[in-house]
Amino acid sequence: MYRYLKEVLERYTRIVVWGTGNFYLLYGDLLDERVVYIIDNKKEKCGMSLDGKVVFSPEKLKEEDPDKTLIIICNHYFEEISTQIKQYGDFDIIDIVTMDLLQKKEKENKNNTRTEDKVSSNIIVCGGIHAMWQTNGSRRFIEGQLEHLHQAGFHTIETIPLLYYLEGKRESSFLAVSVNRIYQGILSIDEFVRKYSIVRGIIFHSPYYSQNTMKDLLDTMQVESQVLYYIHDYASLCSYRFLHRNQKLCIGIDGEVCCKSCDMKEEQKEILNFHQSVFDKYQVLLIAPSEDTKKRVQLFYKKTPIAVMPHLRFEQEDFRKRINDRIRIAYIGTAIWHKGWELFSRIVDQFHQKYEFYCLGDCPDELKISNVTYVPVGLYHADYISTMVEVLLRYNIDIAYIGSVWPETYSYTYYEAYEAGCFVITSALSGNVSGQVIANQNGRSFSNESDMMAWLEKGTVRRDIMSLKKRIKNVWSNDEFLKYFQYEGWNDKRTERNGTGIQEHV
Repeated sequence: MYRYLKEVLERYTRIVVWGTGNFYLLYGDLLDERVVYIIDNKKEKCGMSLDGKVVFSPEKLKEEDPDKTLIIICNHYFEEISTQIKQYGDFDIIDIVTMDLLQKKEKENKNNTRTEDKVSSNIIVCGGIHAMWQTNGSRRFIEGQLEHLHQAGFHTIETIPLLYYLEGKRESSFLAVSVNRIYQGILSIDEFVRKYSIVRGIIFHSPYYSQNTMKDLLDTMQVESQVLYYIHDYASLCSYRFLHRNQKLCIGIDGEVCCKSCDMKEEQKEILNFHQSVFDKYQVLLIAPSEDTKKRVQLFYKKTPIAVMPHLRFEQEDFRKRINDRIRIAYIGTAIWHKGWELFSRIVDQFHQKYEFYCLGDCPDELKISNVTYVPVGLYHADYISTMVEVLLRYNIDIAYIGSVWPETYSYTYYEAYEAGCFVITSALSGNVSGQVIANQNGRSFSNESDMMAWLEKGTVRRDIMSLKKRIKNVWSNDEFLKYFQYEGWNDKRTERNGTGIQEHV
């Protein structure tokens, strides 16, 4: 019943690629030999030949049959391009990064074991491939959640909707399926429902463009306990899930969402109505990782219950910071504009003779600037690369810069900086980051760039850092969610620590 990606793609008679840039260069060797041509928005590239395939403008898609043609997106701007493609027809779409991740999983698990588990212990964990398999905060949380479920005696059925599925084309909906973190293969949604018609509970993580898959699962499956929907982004409010569009923010300086002035109000209304109907019909409980996120989402879903459950638990300890003679400032996380890289670059340009600067995390070569020390950081000790906390401590970083210009729902990097005893500087637009900096008094949140620059130029930088009194320790993943899936006779296999009822965490 299970199949691999190549078998799924055989249902299409034609394959078209969109994009000729870096993603094509990185992943081009994955492309199917049945690719007939390439699409690109840049007029100067139209008519050119790339690997023997002619490049056309998007208008070429008017000649294609959406039921027979698959479009593979080779571009970072998946959201914008997928929206543009829909102007030419209801095409099935898959991005090249998804193809890469799937093929890696298939190679890792050639000799997988396929299981049939008891209904009373099955929990479906469903999320977009970016949340489930890519290196980011969502995946980090989901990995911890799966560990808690397994320790508690549950079996997990992890599902990832494949192909772009928004318009109700059920026949185009496929799921990549893992059981207890062992990849099994791909099932159609009908095959999956026949196999798992009754489950104990379902947890949704950032379905992204797979809202209809979420609805189909709930329409056709019996859930014995609770349906949880985790808010990792704002896809339930807007098709631009990070609240920025074409590098323009959808929030004002006061942090309020600027929907009233948006030209996509009708599309947003459809998104809200769709989610509201699903949430109401199946009594879905929304889980917000922070109060800031809950307040923002509750503006749109006033009657839907929202529980606040931080991703992490921790203890606090007294602490006094040792400050370098020449203060060290580090950008932490992936270098990208909505995380504040552009402002960080301007800070380096203005203050590189006064401070030492670092970038701890991934930074593409085209974004790298001089006067910065670049240090790779691992998420799971992968390839023996040090974690963020280890690197922050090793380089004795004084100030952690988290300059997000979108309202973060939850930021692991903030808590890593907190654990390492760093003073955190951030933007007032950074959502949970700003809220936590103010609440924990371990940094400063700035309303604008000029205020941050003024503080770095003439402010009380050293004195502010020395004012740090606390840091966190013994950080573990929150297991509070388990209470929603308990049942009579449930055998909780977790072990207690220190007699407090706090569980052991890996």
